[in-house]
This record gives sequence, C-alpha cells and structure tokens, in this order.
Amino acid sequence: MNPCRSIPHNSTNVCLSSGQYNIRDRMPSQIRGWWSNGFGTQIPRITCLNAPKISCDVQPSIFWKLVDIDRCSMVRSPNCREVTLRSVRMYESRITIRAQDASPNSTFSDCLFNHTTVSLLHTPPSESSTSTAIASSLFLFTSNHLMGSSAFSFSDNTTDVRSHHAIMNNTHDPSSKLSRLTIQWSDAQDLKRNERHIIVKNNTLPQLNIHLVTMEIPDLRLTGNTFTLCRIDYNSFSTIVVTKSGSPVNASILMHHNRVGVLAAVDSNGVTLLLHHNDIRAFNLIESKGYETRRGDVISDNKFVFFTYVITQGKLSTPVKFDRNIMSSARIILNMDLVPMLLMQDTIWTGPIKETNTPALHLQMMYGFFLLRNTSIHGYSEGGIKVSSTTKAAILIDTVSISNCGRGAISMTVENSNIDIKSSTLYNNTSPTVGGAISISTSTTEQTVVIRDCRLIHNRSPHGSALSISGGDIQVENVDIIVEDDVDNPLNDHSVLYLYGKYDHENVSLSCAEERYLASSNASSSLVWSCRPCASGTYFLGRGEVVGDVEKGNECTRCPEKGVECIDGKTPQAKPNYWCGKNSLQQLICHNCPSGYCNETAHLWNSSCIGHRSGELCGGCADGYTLGFLTSACLPVDHCRHEWIGLLSIIPFVYVTVLLFLPIGDGSMWKSMSYFVQTVPLLLKQERQNSIITMFSSLFTTPTNMGSSLLGFCVGSMHYIERELISLYIPAGTIFLFLFACLSALLYHKMGCTIPRRKIMFLTQALDKRSMLSRCTTGLVAGFLLMYSGLIGSYLKLYFCIEIEPERWVMYNAGTERCDQWWRTPFVSVASILLLPSPLLLLFIRRRLKGTERETGRDVLMVLDGCYRQSTKYWESVYMVRRVVIAVAYVFITDERWSATVMRFLLLTALFLHLVFTPFVTAAGQWLETICLLSLCCLTLLNGQLEERYSHAFLVNSRSVWMRLKQCRSSSRYRS
Repeated sequence: MNPCRSIPHNSTNVCLSSGQYNIRDRMPSQIRGWWSNGFGTQIPRITCLNAPKISCDVQPSIFWKLVDIDRCSMVRSPNCREVTLRSVRMYESRITIRAQDASPNSTFSDCLFNHTTVSLLHTPPSESSTSTAIASSLFLFTSNHLMGSSAFSFSDNTTDVRSHHAIMNNTHDPSSKLSRLTIQWSDAQDLKRNERHIIVKNNTLPQLNIHLVTMEIPDLRLTGNTFTLCRIDYNSFSTIVVTKSGSPVNASILMHHNRVGVLAAVDSNGVTLLLHHNDIRAFNLIESKGYETRRGDVISDNKFVFFTYVITQGKLSTPVKFDRNIMSSARIILNMDLVPMLLMQDTIWTGPIKETNTPALHLQMMYGFFLLRNTSIHGYSEGGIKVSSTTKAAILIDTVSISNCGRGAISMTVENSNIDIKSSTLYNNTSPTVGGAISISTSTTEQTVVIRDCRLIHNRSPHGSALSISGGDIQVENVDIIVEDDVDNPLNDHSVLYLYGKYDHENVSLSCAEERYLASSNASSSLVWSCRPCASGTYFLGRGEVVGDVEKGNECTRCPEKGVECIDGKTPQAKPNYWCGKNSLQQLICHNCPSGYCNETAHLWNSSCIGHRSGELCGGCADGYTLGFLTSACLPVDHCRHEWIGLLSIIPFVYVTVLLFLPIGDGSMWKSMSYFVQTVPLLLKQERQNSIITMFSSLFTTPTNMGSSLLGFCVGSMHYIERELISLYIPAGTIFLFLFACLSALLYHKMGCTIPRRKIMFLTQALDKRSMLSRCTTGLVAGFLLMYSGLIGSYLKLYFCIEIEPERWVMYNAGTERCDQWWRTPFVSVASILLLPSPLLLLFIRRRLKGTERETGRDVLMVLDGCYRQSTKYWESVYMVRRVVIAVAYVFITDERWSATVMRFLLLTALFLHLVFTPFVTAAGQWLETICLLSLCCLTLLNGQLEERYSHAFLVNSRSVWMRLKQCRSSSRYRS
C-alpha cells in the first residue's frame, strides 16, 4: 500500500492519483481524483487530521469528483458561489458548505454518504458584492446513496431568485432506518406564484423532512418516492403532489402546519397519512394499488376547501380518523379487502362555494363501518349527506345538525347495510323529489334502519317530507316531527312520513302545519302519515298531530254558512266586518262585528281586529293598550293622561250653567239640532266619523265609542264596563246637579230669602227676566231630553248580549265580558224602569199638568210642547220614541246592510210623518226639522256606498243645515 501523502498547504486545485492523503488545515476547493480500473488501484482517499477549512479565495466554486473523504469536519470559507460533488464518498464526516451568490448553483450526484452529515446552505451575496440575479438558482441532489445514520440537509435562504430544486433517484441501505433528507426553504420576496419549484422524485429513503417558510407559495411535487416517513412541517406550497410506488411497504407521510394554496395530491400504493394543523385548498388522496396491511390515516385539526379521499385497495389495521377538521365539501370512497373503519368527528362545515355544486359529504363505501359524529352542516343546495353505491356497510350518524340544505339533508341508496341515525336535528331542508330530511332506499330487506332521538323540523319535499324509508327492518323511536308548510308543487302528495317494509315505531310525535289535518294510511307493510289541506267548503283549525303514537285531528269540518269562506284548503277568509274565532270544540264561529272593531275588507279569519283590539268580537285590547273616549280604537296605555278626568268632571257643571242661563224659548232649534247631531254617528261608517261632527255629537251624548275620532283620549287602563260607567257620569251628573239646583232654589224661595242686588248684579238682572226656580225646572227637563239618547244608548249596549257558542253569552260590544255577571240584573231592571217608559211618562205628565196655573207646571209644559202646534202637543213623545227606535236599530241590528236598510226606512218614515203632521208652530222650526231629517236620509243612502268623490257630501249637507239654522235664528222668536 502506498504511504500517506500530503497535499500542499496552499493548493486550491489538485488532481490526485490513487492513494491515501492527509489534510490538517485547508481543503482545496478543486479536487479531481484519478484512478484506473486496473487490479489493485483505488480512488484517492483524503483523511482529515484536524478540522480544515475550504477556501474559495482563488477559485469561486467548489468542485470535487472521484474522491473519498474520511473523518472530516469542515466548513467552507466565504466567496464560494457554486458547489459540485460528483462520485464522492464520505465516511464518518460532518461537512457544512455555504454557497453565497445571487443565483447559487449546487449539484450532488452519484455520491455515497456513510454515517455522514452534510449541510448545504444557499445564501444571497453580501452587501458589498456586485453580483446580480441573472439566472435561476439550481440545486440537484441525484443518484446518491445514504448509509448508516447519514443525513443531508439543504437550506435555501436566497431572496428575489427564481429557483429549481430537484431531489431524484436517491437510495439508502435497506438495513439503515436512520438516514434522512431535510429540505429547508426561507422567505422569497417579490416572486410570482410557481417561480420556485421543488421536485422530489423516485427516491427510496427512510425519512424526508420538508420545512418551508415563504411569503409566496412554491410548487412542491413528490412523485414516485418510497419513504418510511415523509415529514412536511410549517411550509407554504402552491401545489404539493406526493406519488408513492414501488414495493408496497408500510410508509408514512407527516404534514404539520402547512399551507397549500392550490392542490395537495397523494397517489400511493400504501402509505399512512398523518395530517395535522394544515390549511389546504384542495386535498386528493387516491390509493388504488396498496396490497399490504397498513395503519389507518389520522387527519385532524386541518382546514380544507375540497377534500377527496379514495382507497380502493389494501387493508387497514387501525381505523381512519378524521377529527376536528374544517372543510367545505368532502368525497369519500372506501372499497377495501378488509372491513375498514372510518371515524369522522367534530367536523366544521364552512358552507358551499360557487365553484362546485356538491353535497357537504358524499360517501361511497364497501364492506366497512363509517361514523359521523358531532357536526353541523348548513346551506348546501346539493344536499347535506349523500350516501350512494354502498354495500354491506354499517353507517352511524350521531349528534348531527343539518339545516337549509337542498336535495335532502340525508339521502342514502344502499344495499345490505345497517343504518343508525340518532340524536340529530334536521331543520328546514328541502328536496325536489323525496325525503326533505331523511331518504333511505334499498332494493333488499336484509338491513336494519334505526332512526332514534331525532328532531325533524320544517323539512319539505313532494313526498315523505320528513322521513322516507323503503326496505329493510325499520325502527323509529323517540322522533319529533314538525311540519311548517307544504311545497308549492302540483305533484305534492303532502306525505310527511313514509315507511315501507317491516316497521316498528314508538314514541313518535308529529305536528302538522297550521290548518292541515292528519291523514293516516296504516298497513302491515307500510305506514304513511300525511298533513293534508282540506277540500273547498271545509276547514281544519289547529294542527293534525301524533302524540305518544296516538293520532289526532284526522277530519275536516264543514265551513260555517255565514261570515267566512273556505277555499282549496287555504286559510279561511272572513268577510268584511265579521269576527271569527274558535269555540271550545276548536270549531270556527263567526259573528257580525261591532262597528269600528273589525276589518272592513276580506281578511284571514284570525286577523279580524283593527285598532289594536283583540279577544272575542274584538271586544278587548291588545297588551299595552286600553279603551278610551271618542274613539273605538284602543290607545297606548303609556299615552293616557289622568288630567282628562278633571275635564270630564266639569262637563256636567258646564251643561248646568248653559241650560240655566240660555233662553229655551220654544225649543225647536235645540230639539232638531240635538236629534240630528246625536243620530249622525249612528249612520256613518266608522272611517267617516273622524270629523268634527263626532266631537260635536259627544257634547249631546256620552263620550264613548258611538263614534271614532282622531281626538280620542284615555285616562288610564280600563275595561269596557268601567268606561261605560265613567261615560254615564256626564248625563247622570247633569241630571243630579239640576235636581240639586232646583231643590236649593225651591228651598231658598220657600224661606223668602232675597239676593243682594249690589253684590251679584249680573245674576240679579238675569233673574229679573225669569226666576231661578223657573230656570232650574226648564233646565232639568231640557237636560233630561238632551241626555236621553246617550242614556238609552249606553243602557242598550250594556244590555245587548249574543250567544257566540251554545250556553255561552257575551256582551256584543265587549266580547271579553260575560253576560252572567252579578251587576247586570239590577242594572237592567232599574234602567228598564226609568228609561224605556219615558215616552209614555211624558204623555202622563202632560195630561196631569194640562191647564195648571202653577209656575213650575207651566215651565215643564213650555219645554215639552211649547214649540208644537195645538194639535201636536204630544210630539215630544214621538221624538223620544224615535230616539229609542234608532238606538235599538243601531245596537241590535249587527249586519251592516240590514242596519242601513232599517235606518233608511225609519228616517224616511220620520220624514214622512213630519211632513204630514207639520208639528212645529213656526215655519222656521218646521223647515229646520225637514232639512235635518232629509240630511239624515241622505246619509243612509250614502252609508256603505261612499266613494271618494262623495266624501264631502256630508260636509255640504251640514253646512246647509247650519246656514238654514242661521236664517231661522233671525226670523224666529223664542219664548222667554
């Protein structure tokens, strides 16, 4: 053997023959070995005695070829731009080389590494360098062989450089499992997508580690490699393609904390995937050539947009686990020799994207077990979960929520498979064909389908909108079904639950949509529950139900004859001015509504009330509202003012003052005008009463809802009875004040007292014309006549009750008040005795006072018959009868058409009698009464037929009445 030789100390470029060389301080940058293939020759071998450095001071590149390096630990000196190693063998060495250039190039080919660690670093030039990037950076690591615990590490720290890196056809000693190849890539700035490429192809290595940290996404392709472990951590890629072929060994690919912008594809013949905390737009796994048994994949805490997982060959020794992943859509195909297990848990679905029309999860499976647990799917137009082409599988879906999906929430077409869906909620899903919530179809009976502890809410489809199962042994347990509405489809059969096969159900509840009855078809091999609309002429209130497996609401009811129409199963439509409600038997009842309480156009039966009213006959007020005065609508409670009570309390005093000091005369003006103004609100439709006439009429009646006005007010929360009693205070208070005034005046007169003239001059002057006793008497009688219409109206409204259903009577004007209250009997009795006989009482009083000489008697007769001719002195009783008849017609005739007809007849009769008997003494009184009655007759003609062009007719008539009244005042003489 040749003795050891030394390489000159300052050599930079050497050519070595075969032999042994020792180096202490410096390793030449250019080394070429020369050796022959003859017997006994060998490659030159360099042994490092110290830790020499590599100098690139003279030669800017490193080039080693055909040389063995033994036990060397070296680092390069600066200024090396390229590194090339060809056919170099390294033993038990540790070498670090830095290539520093704008576009560094390095090549390692046909080298052998035995228990050797090599680190190569590409870096940009220093600031003082004038080099510029005129070409791409290149790194080639090809046809090398790693033995023992060898490791090769490549790091690229260049910036603004296009690069092309290839690691191809490298191998390792099969007996060594510690060798590894590591690729590290730092940030690259201002580069477009796919200007940096890494190709890892046809390598057979124990372990590959890839660590990329870049702002722009590189292109990574792993093709045709055989790795025991491929570790890809904390990287960003544009595309990563992994292809494994060769011997079907049990290899693994680890990907942690990576970001792949376009595609991550794995095509292998048997490789275990360990994917954790990756962000991948599209992931495709296709394994179609694997024949060896391998461990199942573990894919957890990743984010995918598209996920495709296909295994059609091979065997799994452990389950495939998908845990806590976030994805938009997934397609899974399993067709393996050994029964696989796939567990998919805690998945978060982000919703569909525009590029694709796919369900959230599409599963195809042969001979396996699939578990989907604890997930939520929302808004997929192509469906939530679709299972197709599945045979001899077991599928368990547990604690799943699916909502707002088209083509069904869960759709399955399977054979000889067992299905178990439990503890899931399927809400508001639709299907154009069958099974809006769950559709399971099979051509065989050798399967079990279990649906348990589920809620199926508001799902829709033309057939089996909630549940459609065909074939197999079917068990449905503890399932709640709520149906919101039908699909607007002429082919819709309204079925909700369809079971065909051997079935059993327990504790299943179903609630149909409103106004849909339950139709049931129960045979030995099929069960159909449908929520159907009723035929025209019939209706159904409420919902058809199945409660505790007991069916309820199976029949429609014939539509009432009046007040409502039932057409084509739609919600019954109430006619104008009708109120409809439900009785104790849940049947529809309809009645004419009090004026101003209900909608005056056709409306849904349960939407009758207007003006914030509610309750039976709209007699009550909605929450937060209360009854008021001068309006039929309910007013907000928080707008009520207690100060109005003070105003109401002084009105009787105002009446008493006016009637005491205003000359009554013959009374024709008061009688005609009061009757006219009191009758107008009873003739006008409610919307026409928002005028000054209503307010003015309230001065002569009680301020209740005889009309409706924009001037309505409330004093606090009150019900109908309280409001009417407060309203009666004005007429009753006025009468009692007059009685008190008359009694006081009479007592004063009896005592012979006189009023000091100097202290109350205006009162003395008034009393010179007529005594106080005379004024009290005439005022009391005039006040009673003036208030009579209000009193009789309030009495009749409180008296009027209707039977809204058998043996249940309520007040017509306050449907929330029952008629069996304790106060009604004494009130009606007293009011009937005091009010109804009043016309006859007047006749009796006239007869008793006829020819009297007493001043009080003459005052009473002056008010009762002073304005009438001698032959018609009884006409005040006719006036009162007219008031009673009009009030009775207004209160008791509830149908508006009949009410208008009767009012028209009564007023025409009154006008006719007035023209025939001409009761008034003066012509002015006769003409004023004629005009008033004629105007009232015209109002009855317009009532219910008013158009916009007639909207001012009432005001024109009113103006003519007031002008005539002014003429009458100038030409008439009033009795003092």
